[in-house]
Amino acid sequence: MSLRLTNSEASGWRRCRRKWYLGTYRRLAPDKGPEFHRPLSIGSRFHEVLASYYQPGVYGEPEYAMQILEATTQTDLILHPTLEDEILKEDALVTAMVEGYFEWLAEEGADMDLNVIASESEMEQPLIDGATILSKLDVRVERLSDKKRGNLEHKSVGSLTEPVRKLQVDTQLLTEHLVEFLHLVDEGKVENRAEFVLYNMARKVKRTATAKPPFYARHEVRHNVDELRSHWRHYAQQAREIMRATELLDSGIEHHDVCYPNPTGDCHWECPFTGLCLTGMMDDGSDWEAAVAADYKQVDPLERYVSQGVDSKG
Repeated sequence: MSLRLTNSEASGWRRCRRKWYLGTYRRLAPDKGPEFHRPLSIGSRFHEVLASYYQPGVYGEPEYAMQILEATTQTDLILHPTLEDEILKEDALVTAMVEGYFEWLAEEGADMDLNVIASESEMEQPLIDGATILSKLDVRVERLSDKKRGNLEHKSVGSLTEPVRKLQVDTQLLTEHLVEFLHLVDEGKVENRAEFVLYNMARKVKRTATAKPPFYARHEVRHNVDELRSHWRHYAQQAREIMRATELLDSGIEHHDVCYPNPTGDCHWECPFTGLCLTGMMDDGSDWEAAVAADYKQVDPLERYVSQGVDSKG
């Protein structure tokens, strides 16, 4: 087999084997239409606007980014007329977030010391025999004052302080740094590696009179080579475990013997399979496959990479 391991799959494997089994191995997702004015869709729309802003050639032009937001909203209204209320609510919130972000940039000069080298890009590098590591970088930047290179990672958040507590060991940031480091080792350009990540946060609020600032913040995260080496070891072991589990499932071993559940208080909002799992349906002898056939569809877990192309190595 050939495993193309992303941070999303590795995180899912660590979080809950059953969720990995259903979402990655079985490639299942709820069979429902698009949703708007939800945390995930709000974050995706905000991210898309900033991705359009931080591009060589148009960087520093807020008007262009706002045009992208307006065009996206108009397209959604045409494609999903029955969801007009939700689409307009989401548009109003994201518009307020983006407008406030550009005001914050102007007031704080947060980007004054940054030069955009490259916009959103994907990379794939060999990890171990039979597995590659696949990641996506938001924005590559260079700090003008010291010529250090780094990445800018956009996040819409509920709190500006809660995410910071674990950023140093955040596997998404470590994976981004690791895959870029491996790529530069292959190219013989390790001196160009990203030395920091700027975690670029925006709160999901409209900044009304009753809302309390601050609404935007950045936190710098740095990883040394020892941290990247340790993350490689962790990632490599997870790849071995996933490959072994896949082999067992492919051979006909029951999912109960390979992918046990790990229910927590977060399942109700973070997992799309609660109707199958938390109800006991997958464990009490019920015909849960009938529920899968009725309520779920097949998807490609790597669609967000495949649709944009991957800079593949090895």
